[in-house]
Amino acid sequence: MDESQVSVIIVTYNSEAVIGDCVRPLSRQDGIELVVLDNASADGTLAVLAEAAPDAVIVRNEENVGFARGVNRAACHARGRALLLLNPDARISPRDVLALAAIFDKSPDVGIVAPTLSQPAGRLEIREGGRRPDAVSVFNHFSGLSRLSHKHPRLEGLYLLHTHDFATRELDWVSGACMMVRKQTWDELGGLTERWFMYAEDLEFCLRTRQYGKRIVMSAEQTGTHVVGGSTGAAATTRPNPAWVINLYDLYKWKLARNRIHSVLWKISVVAGLLSRSVAFYVKSFGAPERSVLWRSESRKFLWYTRSLLAQSSRIDEATT
Repeated sequence: MDESQVSVIIVTYNSEAVIGDCVRPLSRQDGIELVVLDNASADGTLAVLAEAAPDAVIVRNEENVGFARGVNRAACHARGRALLLLNPDARISPRDVLALAAIFDKSPDVGIVAPTLSQPAGRLEIREGGRRPDAVSVFNHFSGLSRLSHKHPRLEGLYLLHTHDFATRELDWVSGACMMVRKQTWDELGGLTERWFMYAEDLEFCLRTRQYGKRIVMSAEQTGTHVVGGSTGAAATTRPNPAWVINLYDLYKWKLARNRIHSVLWKISVVAGLLSRSVAFYVKSFGAPERSVLWRSESRKFLWYTRSLLAQSSRIDEATT
């Protein structure tokens, strides 16, 4: 692959606090094109972009159309033979960007590659990739059985874990926070689904990529960082956004569930896992008084996720979008 043809696709919305650190290392680098779509930010995102990456192609929306529609529109302006979807709160070096692209040359059957990502805060134990979200993988993850997967691979869950050793390997999905797609694969699959405003579209695209016969690889040699939650702009409410689990359930019903019984069992597995986490954080708040506010906040967050998922219908609808 010609190293001068890697397009980095970034969608911003009120990303002033994070976008500079994201684009500055990639600006004016041989082999890297920056394409940034701004979803009508009301802060200083565009001013920071102008200073940090004057060579970037800027596409402006008049309204916030969400992640998938923003990425699809930005991709229309990309000239690269590889597209790197990158969140504004993610970081990757230009060397690793080009190294990821080189994997496509070595492995024609690979359609998606991603680096291993770390979270600076260090609180998340999960890697941003894993097994497809069927009933078994979500049960393994939310029940805690996936903690034994380093000895018993069949117990791998929806997410791989940071606590386990990692080597470059094939996965069912990787996160759109930092995901490189072969442009030919992107075009043939038609980009991201616009079924949801935000969340789950990357996982759905990975499922389609594998159905198309292409492999998905997470590389241990290339790395990046992801400040989880820094891409969505200033929150209008202190209540956490449950869209990730609602959309994940919708994806399961749409793409994977064979019948309503499977749909109900998936929901029960996830609800039980979310509720157990809520209880665990609440109990933990009594053992660490100096962090009791944090742990009770986490407990309320997972309780809200539980209630939000319970409110969703288990009916499987015919869907074409």
